[in-house]
Amino acid sequence: MATSTMYRRRSRGRPALGFQMEVPDALELHDGAVVTCREVRGDGRVVGELEIAVFAAALLIDRDGILAEKARATLGVRSAGDPIAVRLPGASGFRTEAVASTRLPYVYAFALAPSDLGVDGGLAITVRSARPDWPAAEQLLGSLRLLRRNGTVDDSADDEPAAPLLPFVARGA
Repeated sequence: MATSTMYRRRSRGRPALGFQMEVPDALELHDGAVVTCREVRGDGRVVGELEIAVFAAALLIDRDGILAEKARATLGVRSAGDPIAVRLPGASGFRTEAVASTRLPYVYAFALAPSDLGVDGGLAITVRSARPDWPAAEQLLGSLRLLRRNGTVDDSADDEPAAPLLPFVARGA
């Protein structure tokens, strides 16, 4: 059975936004302005990497489409389609995806913000992997929770079940 460690990043100044997630012990974790998790095989080849950065934005129910645009911008390459709405307990946003000609060709970008009204920022998440299915990314994203201003986890859930974040790439794309 694989073990994991709970990583918690409290809010630091503005925007007042933090997050936590379970990081499998097999991953390298680099904490900095951008939090990076990377899985490396025994032969030194990278299986996948996930980056999370906090961004500032005036979000009031995201009427201006800031999260969809941020997902597009975070992707950094031409998307395979329009951003898709996603939800986590206590958060919502958009994801977009592309296949690039790089060592980690499957690229997925997320822009998430707390469900609270009038928040001052969100999370920009980039996932790059050698294959469209990277189990460690599923675990990381499935355990991701945003922290309220007071540091508590926002686990609020709607009555409607959230759509799965994975698989990232639509089959046949």
